[in-house]
Amino acid sequence: MTPVRPHELLGENRSGHDDLVRRLLTVIDLADWSALAELVTEDICYDRPGYPTIRGVRELLEFYRHTRIVGSGKHQLDQLLTDDTQGFCWGSFVGVSRSGQPIDEVFADWYAFAEHRISRRRSFFFRPAI
Repeated sequence: MTPVRPHELLGENRSGHDDLVRRLLTVIDLADWSALAELVTEDICYDRPGYPTIRGVRELLEFYRHTRIVGSGKHQLDQLLTDDTQGFCWGSFVGVSRSGQPIDEVFADWYAFAEHRISRRRSFFFRPAI
């Protein structure tokens, strides 16, 4: 049996969505909130463990500016797969919290795309939860 290669699961990235996901993570790492607003649809929905669903650009920016515990850090992607309508990536995030505590988290994200922007994001973290 021939193994399936990751690019065969979602198809080749002719849509530019790989770059969109990479830009999203970069602007989050840089805390460039005006650039973040340009990468998502006005009605963005973001699901993240431990928080209610974030709906719309205003709530998304409020989350990143004031609620997210991360003070600073960097996403490192291990793999990224996208097609015309959705994408999935996984990797790690290393940084510090707003209170100065170290953060070293393994994550995975699923994305939906509309209008060459991100319309939906769902994050998953690799650790026990209750």
